[in-house]
Amino acid sequence: MNNQIHLFKNYISAASIFFILTFIPSASSFSSEKDIRIIYTSPVNNSKLVNCSENIIFRTGNKSDMNISNFRISVRGCSGRFFTGKSYLSSDKKTIIFDPYEKFNPGENVSAQLVSVIEDRILSKISFTTSEIELVQSEKDKILTGIREKEFEQNRQAGKSIPESLSGYNTGGVIMPEITITANNNSTDGTIFFANIANDTVTSPFIMCMKNNGEFLFYRQMPKTCYDFKVHKNGLITYFQNTAKKFYALDSTYTVTDSFATGNGYETDLHDILIKENGNVILFSYDVQIIDMSLIVPGGTKDARVTGLIIQEIDPLRNVIFQWRSWDHFQITDADSVNLSLGEVDYCHGNAIDLDYDGNYILSSRNMSEITKISKETGEIIWRLGGKNNQFTFINDPVRFSYQHAIRRTAAGTFTLFDNGNFHSPPFSRAAEYRIDENSMTAELIWQYKKDPPLYTFAMGYTDRLSNGNTTISWGFAGTAFTEVNSSNEVVYEFKFDQTNFSYRIYRENWNVEPPAAIPNIPDDFAVTLNYPNPFNGVTNIYYNVRENSDVSIKIYDMLGKEIKTLLKNEFRTAGRYVSAFNSGNLPSGVYIYQLQLNDNFYSHKMILSK
Repeated sequence: MNNQIHLFKNYISAASIFFILTFIPSASSFSSEKDIRIIYTSPVNNSKLVNCSENIIFRTGNKSDMNISNFRISVRGCSGRFFTGKSYLSSDKKTIIFDPYEKFNPGENVSAQLVSVIEDRILSKISFTTSEIELVQSEKDKILTGIREKEFEQNRQAGKSIPESLSGYNTGGVIMPEITITANNNSTDGTIFFANIANDTVTSPFIMCMKNNGEFLFYRQMPKTCYDFKVHKNGLITYFQNTAKKFYALDSTYTVTDSFATGNGYETDLHDILIKENGNVILFSYDVQIIDMSLIVPGGTKDARVTGLIIQEIDPLRNVIFQWRSWDHFQITDADSVNLSLGEVDYCHGNAIDLDYDGNYILSSRNMSEITKISKETGEIIWRLGGKNNQFTFINDPVRFSYQHAIRRTAAGTFTLFDNGNFHSPPFSRAAEYRIDENSMTAELIWQYKKDPPLYTFAMGYTDRLSNGNTTISWGFAGTAFTEVNSSNEVVYEFKFDQTNFSYRIYRENWNVEPPAAIPNIPDDFAVTLNYPNPFNGVTNIYYNVRENSDVSIKIYDMLGKEIKTLLKNEFRTAGRYVSAFNSGNLPSGVYIYQLQLNDNFYSHKMILSK
């Protein structure tokens, strides 16, 4: 990456035995770099199962004005092998990051140390061991797909109504999920955001936002099922695309402008994304490792595929500046009612993350029935609520929560969550609010909402406290999709899907932006629609509509106006909806223009190739 502001590229000479930053410290910086205290490293010292593509991070707890030129970093692997790379400060000016130019070897023992050039003193040193066996991507995908299907408890073929080839796109009809509004009485203003999950082979997958009266403010048909369609505080809208394995960001015109993915060789997980005020992004990854579970539980599988959780914070330049791994802080046996003797074990299953009032991370781990507070500075666990390692006394809540989703800090300083209630007897689901006292270590249930008769949804769901005091609940797999209640627990708004559709999460957002008239989802006039995906890596599909019989041409240009490729040249099309695939081949990353000509009319749009 071209991090010209915060990055300093450094190269090793042939005679060097380790990586050295060769800047000469100034007198003023000499005194300012003394007494450095390192409070966080990634990887954690003596950690195992480390990804071979990891970066190395050191963070100080008592400085915020460090000079990168005053440090050197040495990284050494097996047989005395030294690693070169680039080293730089993050924007907080107290986190030093080292990105190796090459991957570590599987099963390699690695040591790294941070040295003060001024004092010729080792400030911190760590050692770690990488995973001995790296699963091929296809096996990881199979395991992770199985985890999602188990959570969603279905064998659907998401998006089957739009084949991968999209050959039937111009002839097939668009079938949207059926929505029935069952209550609408003094509900909150705003817009409801969601993406449908179809448990059939008929309904098409969409991302959409809807007004209270059921009118769609915006919707877009997607080639595959998407998840977690929502608005962030900075105005960006994001959704997770399972095929691309990343989150895409849309601006207020519903144009894809960015994408977010985890680094360090980890695959991005769909369960949550949080964009901080400083532009940093917090993401999950599910990390599959081969573990001899016979050493951990009786009857365990010797080569079990065990899935851990990775939390990453990436900065706007896509540098991983913080990483937390469940392998370092949780035990596999922390799982709640998970069969640990199986060949595949998902012991943690993180599904939501938020920031506490003090900026620390709040994590929800479904398969542990636990809410965990994690220090943003050190990565250490501050407290654990629920599950086997509960540190709190529950007040007014004898049943406690189990297999919960959606931990959120409210403006009042309390916590809300959606309690799936898998282990309640009999099972029921609810929205719940707790007042946490970190001094007395009590968790008091001060509010809850559950249906009468009780409604049970074994997975997914969400709850959110609105600014006017109302609370929204999305029910995951239950027949009711979305409920809004006031402070007296009176239902003021509610809708449901048909029996074949549901949604991972549903949000009420303070959003009233109409889609741009020039590029509506289904235009009244013939026009090119935005390509998908965008940004893309490899292949993107250009969708366009023809209102009346036309000769069609599509050409691709670079930003200098040079023609790169002709997809169509004066090909006759009858009225209908069409798609053309563009394969970028060996083209470099960058911005390109595609131009559609329909008879004498021209339409042009930008697309971003990101390799």
